[in-house]
Amino acid sequence: MASEKTHTDEQTHFRTCNLCEAMCGIVIKHDGKKVFSIKGDKDDPFSKGYICPKATALQDLHEDSDRLRHPVERTANGWKEISWPEALDKVAAGIQSVQKKHGQNAFGVYLGNPNVHNLGGMLTIKHLLTSIKTRSRFSATSIDQLPHHIVSMHLFGHMLRIPVPDVNRTQYMLIIGGNPLASNGSIMTAPNMRQKLKDIKARDGKVVVIDPRRTETADIASEHHFIRPATDVLLLLAMLNEIYLQGYADKARAKNNRAAALAPEIERLADFARDYSAESVAEITGIAAKEIKRLVKEFCEAESSVCYGRMGRLGKSLAY
Repeated sequence: MASEKTHTDEQTHFRTCNLCEAMCGIVIKHDGKKVFSIKGDKDDPFSKGYICPKATALQDLHEDSDRLRHPVERTANGWKEISWPEALDKVAAGIQSVQKKHGQNAFGVYLGNPNVHNLGGMLTIKHLLTSIKTRSRFSATSIDQLPHHIVSMHLFGHMLRIPVPDVNRTQYMLIIGGNPLASNGSIMTAPNMRQKLKDIKARDGKVVVIDPRRTETADIASEHHFIRPATDVLLLLAMLNEIYLQGYADKARAKNNRAAALAPEIERLADFARDYSAESVAEITGIAAKEIKRLVKEFCEAESSVCYGRMGRLGKSLAY
């Protein structure tokens, strides 16, 4: 095998890819200006050398001719480069002008997803928003996962106590509308999902996918159930109904009553789901009633199980 080509003044930096929550370790070889290679860090104890195409694409982002490397201002003659002090002064003056003329909430703030992967951003954004005093705040969270936070607050006492699928130990993984092989799984932080799902099957566990299309994840799953698009809520209600009908809610309550203490309204779920039997949703969802009942039984009786869902961009996971 030919030895790897080296370059004069080559440097090696060990970093973490921050393009998604998997946070895989990477090895970057460069000379201070040009990137020579980006590879997975085999010594990273978490990702163990795995990376997806997004990590290698960091070089494309770095070298993109359209990448903004300094502040610019739109003028009558096009975009003009300005200094950082000038840009910050103009932004501050613009915020003050809008709020003085139209009120504090006339100024809107949108925070993109990368802020969650940036320690500096996470530490300073709160203080910036507090000083601006606007209630018009929007983010990736407000688009795709606020219901997730609300459920976590009611069930576990805090909006950030989000259950994370422990794919390394689960014996039964139910994936609804998700394709973690393509994304490594949001709110899961698990590099190399392909191998992790294979490991579940290798230890005599089961991976079940419910999805309207045959995804990459469905291809390696133990089972794939096609569901009619936009009927997920009916399936979930029927499964919830079955949890009560088959007695699993009573068994769970007998073991631990903390959930009821944290969220008293949880007892209303049985009444809410009562009209959604497996038989009543079977034809609409395209999944037979006996299959719905079997899935609930298998999920609840597994040694350890997790339900992971991605509906649109709404991510949620429940451990049983």
